[in-house]
Amino acid sequence: MGILSRQAIARRLEVGDIIINPPPQEEDYDSDAVDVHLGDHIYEWKTPPKGATISISLWKQPPDDFSYKQFSRQYLCEVPPDNFGIITLRPHTFYLADLRQHTTLPPDIAMHVQGKSSLARLGMLVHLTAPHAHAGWRGRLTLEICNLGPFNIEMKPGMTIGQLTFWVVEESGGAATIPIGQFDGQETALESG
Repeated sequence: MGILSRQAIARRLEVGDIIINPPPQEEDYDSDAVDVHLGDHIYEWKTPPKGATISISLWKQPPDDFSYKQFSRQYLCEVPPDNFGIITLRPHTFYLADLRQHTTLPPDIAMHVQGKSSLARLGMLVHLTAPHAHAGWRGRLTLEICNLGPFNIEMKPGMTIGQLTFWVVEESGGAATIPIGQFDGQETALESG
């Protein structure tokens, strides 16, 4: 089996196998994907004080000694919207953003999140790495966003930011028993499960 069609996604949503909250509207469906929307929170990493360097030693053993949750609470800060609710993404800057949708997958469906080509053509990359959400995953995805273009890009919570595609996982009997990862169940970029 492969990617789910629009009709297959709608059927899985209708019977509750896949849960997307808030649920997609008719205009959110593509032939084999569902549009998703920017959540209420966008974050960026604090710039170290002038002359300072912060190093993250991921090579140390065991690698689990690094706590993303603890590090993000210390160095990640929310980008405040202006008086009109607009958030401006500066050129050549990396951001993390919460999706509006919360998703729950059954043990036989995996999901990918990707950006929209209309945004990519402006130099805005949405979800740079790790697009895969494993079968059985639940939570609110955190998007990795980078404005590589030379222009400021203005965004508002609720705007279309990307799309989800769904895949059938063959022979998924053991998938539910395998730990999914530290971000399963997250609600914001400041959390890990």
